[in-house]
Amino acid sequence: MEKLVKQIIRRLPTPNLLNWPNNWGLKLISLIFAILLWYFVVGEDKVDTTVYIPVEIVNLPKELIISNQFKKQLEATVSGPRGLISGINRQRITRTINLAKATPGTIVIRNEPETIQFPRGVTVSRIQPTHITLLIDELVEKDLPVQARTIGEPAFGHELAGVVFEPPLIKIAGPKAIVGREKLFTGKPIDISGLKGPTTIQVPLELRPALLELMGETVVTANVVIREKTTERTIADVPIHLADPDSARKVTIEPNTIDIRAMLPLSSKGNQARLFEATVSTEGLSVGVHRVPVKITAADQVKIIEAIPPTVTVRIGKSPGK
Repeated sequence: MEKLVKQIIRRLPTPNLLNWPNNWGLKLISLIFAILLWYFVVGEDKVDTTVYIPVEIVNLPKELIISNQFKKQLEATVSGPRGLISGINRQRITRTINLAKATPGTIVIRNEPETIQFPRGVTVSRIQPTHITLLIDELVEKDLPVQARTIGEPAFGHELAGVVFEPPLIKIAGPKAIVGREKLFTGKPIDISGLKGPTTIQVPLELRPALLELMGETVVTANVVIREKTTERTIADVPIHLADPDSARKVTIEPNTIDIRAMLPLSSKGNQARLFEATVSTEGLSVGVHRVPVKITAADQVKIIEAIPPTVTVRIGKSPGK
């Protein structure tokens, strides 16, 4: 600016009045620029308008949370030169609220014109709302299980063995006043009417209004386990086999059958001994007499209660040729 003024001065004719100050030209040009600046800033048409200013929360301690809904945008009525007003929307003007020193409780914050950094020359006549109320609470995080509810009955001869949810735990984080007393979630009722086997169902959670507002609609996967009903039975004379037969040694098992008490499906009929396999192992045993436990494996949906007897006598001798 100063260089431009000096160039203009050089082109001006030298004044005849000897008593004028040496820098009269510089002062004259400065006056002209001041008049022009006044015209563009003050003399420009003034306008009134409404602008919307976002509210920005900063420095809230990580162990705290705002538990209430508040207006995220202020409505401000402003006036000023048309050029300044038209440029407000292009600038990032916010109502910044610093919560670095916040503690649990209620905070009322007034929205004064000086709390918003408008450009110089802009006048604020009204701000709505005039204040913001914040409820500050402790932030609580929990992993909660889901409780199942069912309606109806499975098909005849079947029963509900259980409901397994995926994920088994739901993470929730929120104000202590809302989350602090929660111990579990409950899914909406699952209709198991007529089911004969396992099924997978998408189940929405039943949430009270405060949790629904916090979490939104939440759906979990329910794996419903339906199995055939069972009854307790004793299966006699299940044969015992060697798990690791060795032709080089003579092995005898006494007794060579056992009885098994188990829970069997209601539909199981015929030779029920085929549902089981009873074995003994002689691995690592020397020649002689040993008391060996019987290992029992069973078909699916069969639950073994006990083997009678649980151990048998195994005699190991040398091969006949030795």
